[in-house]
Amino acid sequence: MGKTLHYGLVALLLALVGSAWGQAEFNSNGHFIYSYHGVNVIEGDSLLLMDDDYRGFDRAQGYKLTMLDGVQTARCETEFISMVKTLQNRNGFAEVTWDFSIKGTPRGGKVELCLSIPAYVLDHWPPRRPSIASHEQRGIIYVESFFGNFEFDVNGSSHTWFLDDMRAAEWSKRFRLRVAPEYSKEEGCKVKAVLRIKGMPSTLNAFRSYPLAGFGNRGLRDEVADDGQGGWTDQGSNDLSCFTPGKIHAQGIPFVIGDKVIVLKGEARPAFPPASPLIDLDGVQAERLGFVHTLAWNAAFRQTVFVYELNYADGQVVEIPVRYGMEANDWWGENEPLVARIAWQGHNSEHAVALQHMQWQNPRPEVPLKSLRARSLETPSVPVILGLTALKRSVLTPAQLAVLDKLYVERARKEVSTEGWYECPIAWLDGIAPGSALDVSFLNDAPAGKHGWLKVAANVHFVFTDKPAETVKFWGTNAALYGPYPEKADAPGIACCLARQGVNLLRIHLYAIYRDTLIAEDGSLDPTALDKMEFFIAELKKNGIYTFMDWNDGMLFERLLGKALPEGGKGAKFAALFNRELIGASKKLAQALFTHVNPYTGLRMVDDPAVCMYEITNENSVVMNWGGLRERLAAEWCDELEALWLDWQRRQGIAEPQPLPRDFTSAGPTGMRFAAELQRAHLEEMKDYYHSLGGKAPISGTNITFTLGELWSSTNMDYMNDHAYADHPNVKAKPMTFNNGCSVTQAAWLLSIIPSFTRAKVAGKPVVASEWNYCYPNDTRCEGLPFMTAYSCFQDWDALLFYCATGSFDSGRWSRFHETPSILIHSQQTDPATWGLSQASALAFRRGDIRPSAKVVSLSYGPESLWANQSIAARMPFLGALVRVETTLTPAEVDAWPMNAPRDERGEDSLLNAAAKLGIDGVSPERVTGDTGEIVRYPAAGLLVVDTPRSKMVTGRLHALMDGPRQPQGLHIESPSSFATITLSSLSDEPISTAKRMLLCAVANARNADAKIEGRFIMDMGRKGPVLAEPVLATIAMPILSGNAPLRVYRLDSLTGERRAELTVTREDGMERFTLDKDTKSIYIELVRE
Repeated sequence: MGKTLHYGLVALLLALVGSAWGQAEFNSNGHFIYSYHGVNVIEGDSLLLMDDDYRGFDRAQGYKLTMLDGVQTARCETEFISMVKTLQNRNGFAEVTWDFSIKGTPRGGKVELCLSIPAYVLDHWPPRRPSIASHEQRGIIYVESFFGNFEFDVNGSSHTWFLDDMRAAEWSKRFRLRVAPEYSKEEGCKVKAVLRIKGMPSTLNAFRSYPLAGFGNRGLRDEVADDGQGGWTDQGSNDLSCFTPGKIHAQGIPFVIGDKVIVLKGEARPAFPPASPLIDLDGVQAERLGFVHTLAWNAAFRQTVFVYELNYADGQVVEIPVRYGMEANDWWGENEPLVARIAWQGHNSEHAVALQHMQWQNPRPEVPLKSLRARSLETPSVPVILGLTALKRSVLTPAQLAVLDKLYVERARKEVSTEGWYECPIAWLDGIAPGSALDVSFLNDAPAGKHGWLKVAANVHFVFTDKPAETVKFWGTNAALYGPYPEKADAPGIACCLARQGVNLLRIHLYAIYRDTLIAEDGSLDPTALDKMEFFIAELKKNGIYTFMDWNDGMLFERLLGKALPEGGKGAKFAALFNRELIGASKKLAQALFTHVNPYTGLRMVDDPAVCMYEITNENSVVMNWGGLRERLAAEWCDELEALWLDWQRRQGIAEPQPLPRDFTSAGPTGMRFAAELQRAHLEEMKDYYHSLGGKAPISGTNITFTLGELWSSTNMDYMNDHAYADHPNVKAKPMTFNNGCSVTQAAWLLSIIPSFTRAKVAGKPVVASEWNYCYPNDTRCEGLPFMTAYSCFQDWDALLFYCATGSFDSGRWSRFHETPSILIHSQQTDPATWGLSQASALAFRRGDIRPSAKVVSLSYGPESLWANQSIAARMPFLGALVRVETTLTPAEVDAWPMNAPRDERGEDSLLNAAAKLGIDGVSPERVTGDTGEIVRYPAAGLLVVDTPRSKMVTGRLHALMDGPRQPQGLHIESPSSFATITLSSLSDEPISTAKRMLLCAVANARNADAKIEGRFIMDMGRKGPVLAEPVLATIAMPILSGNAPLRVYRLDSLTGERRAELTVTREDGMERFTLDKDTKSIYIELVRE
């Protein structure tokens, strides 16, 4: 059993239960609130002790909230009143009990427990007297409302309940549920009041819902992507089969959604119909219309994607526009439009998904409506229409209409306030004090390269040639664009800082695309840029940091070739996968750069083991579908690719070769195989050329594994590589947008970011994540480094390179940190919520603190499934949370689980069946764990707990730690923080239980002080700063163990790691405790047993 949580700051702890039947909570003041589909039905409770003239002199107040095993409790003690209230979810209804006793006093005369029901709930009732008494209704008071029908079951109460109509009372103007026990001036009274509330759909006739299934052209489920058959948007398992057809409510309005929906034409789906059939509205007179719809694929912000054409009975026609980002959004994610609202949200087998609800006020409610149809404007977005409801004219009262308006207009999410946050600089230059708790450079064995060349060992991991029995793991980051060229005055400090933050690998990325960097106008290497890069690499080497070298990130091909490129070089990086001239330019760059002698090391790059990994091309593939081929490529190169395609088809004996498709994934197995063969030939040619230059380090092909064909094309590479981002902002939107998604709260059968790398894990090859990030300004991104670290250890992957230290939105300029050390998208070196956790993550990952799974599931693909791209990984993204996952390409199909798992088995069923087959106990929709038991995620509670002897990590809704046995062993956290991360790391090889020094990190959200973010729209990231961090409030307790010295705790300077203040440690009940409060003002705490 968990220990109860007592906090004075319970304003942040909402005891909340909810489902389709309603949502119940004790609010921050301890008062009971019940809502049904967003409409407040009960708005608080009160217990009053009054005199004989009904003048109150004592009330229940000052509640303390606790939570234990799903039961929320509110307690208060006043001069005369002792109250205990409980709230829990019981099989389809909310149950609340009020147990209270009131002392006797000569002043007392009357007692009332009252629950407030807003007038609008029952405003259609005529004035009624007398009150409804529960004993007259067999213990159940049943009421009908336009917002729902409600059953108030009070059986088990010690006294009668009454439903009173108080609308005529000037001081009330509402309804109330009331218990009024007899009161004795001598003995007082003792009462148990019980209320079970069940909400049900309204049976009253205010709305007209139109089933659209009969007009639909697509089902909710799709089996095979891009086959033109099936349902939804023809994206295979990325469909809406997770939605159960039937009635839903959105902002108080009911909709009937069937098993077929209307999906219209868009650029991504040109074969779909341009308009829906005409929908008969049967002459309804409507005050407003409500629509449930969504979009697939993005359009420009505010671009009208489709219109509803509404026909009045008198012949007038109006168009109701639906604009991207305003009245509708992409269904993939939970990003609410500016005008419309979220109607429904859930999780399919791949991602969080949502539908939107738009309302339209009818300017002519007195005129009957004849018909309606939806018409696409054929933009990049594909419209999907699911529900239509009319609110009938003159049925609801003005008060009830006002409630609907309020529900639709008011946003559930409040803007993030940085009031009370504190400045929290994170180091980028040499400022971390050597030997401090923030200095984990002891993990590095400097200089880099001292143990020989990196190679792939028989155990399929990286080792050095001079230490073949010792697996090496890499924790790193990226320096992009101008990032590989820091000023020489800064380079030593940058390298030293990164080493002290746990980095032992840095990727040199996008280094040849700017006109004032590496490639000079004459196609030679610019000596100034080259000197800066080589000096930086040498400084990294001194600090034990290895270099990861990119090759074709894109480059100034026209300079290397000495001539202009067709159409300004449109798609040149892609064309360099097959065009001989561009391939020659790529080789020219490699020959010049990789064989140049670095004057600071005395070695050519290819001869320096400190440059330990190479990558042939970045986010580049013939196989993948990133826009149409003709849209991506200059016409000349497109014609060349088509010629290669036609020739290949003829050599395959295809009688009627097909012209160049929009992309090769849409050309079926034939197109997939051609693209993969072309790509494989290129990768192997470039690998051979690298070796011809003297290259000895491992080299990968591309870092894109969207399809099985891409895996096949890299079969002969040394290691696999992929990229993935959590909540990557839409940087092309104006303004930019982000979803604000959360990994720990995703459905149990999903696993954010991890499946991208599990699909890249090919048997016999190491895996590198050369780019990954939980992007600023996502409000829960403090989950990112613990999440990625934990599951990467569990999967036994080999290298994690955060993206990035500096790049993209500051063009990679390190120098800007001198004046403006703010957080930018992809430039998060100074972000407390992500890179601020580097030391803790580096320790856990590089030491192997989190055990790999002992079980391995092989995803085996024969030729048929390979070329048809029938990926099991996409259907079972959760596998990476249960066991290790790897891919094997086999000569024949494999008829064994999971390859033969039923195609219609998805979501929760798929997860539970997989756990049973793998013999992993304790897996449920509420709890996901693997075979080691060291990582447990609680999706509904919103919590990830990592519990190992040397590293402990807790991220998410920290107050949920108290609801059941969820605390890490030897670390007890009590916190009201709504979302935060707390990690505890041993700074030695000893376990935390006996360690002499430990680093505790406590971080929540962080933003630039000058950022302007409105909802999910990034108006301004903030450029000047300073960086502000949200305080984490918590009491930390650890057991007192025999042999340990007393615990001392220090608040550290977040920039230097120096001790700034000692925190008070109390010792009682066998525990040592200290508190983090608003005055702690640091994310770093050092724990010492001296």
